[in-house]
Amino acid sequence: MQTTFRQGDLLIRTGIDLPHLGVFAGQVYEVEAYEAHDSEGLFLKGWIEGFDPLNFRPHQAVAS
Repeated sequence: MQTTFRQGDLLIRTGIDLPHLGVFAGQVYEVEAYEAHDSEGLFLKGWIEGFDPLNFRPHQAVAS
C-alpha cells in the first residue's frame, strides 16, 4: 500500500522515539516535499534529511 503526501500536509510520526536525533513519535510535522519513487522521499519542514514515509500518518486535528 502506498500513501501519497502533498506539500503542506500535516503528519504525525508513528515510528519509535530517537531522542539522540531529536526525533520523537507523536510529533506533528509539515510536508515540504515528497518523492514517491524514493524509499526515503519524505522531507519535512525543519529537517534536511529524508524520513521513511511508512513512519508517518496524516494528522487529524482534534477540535477542542
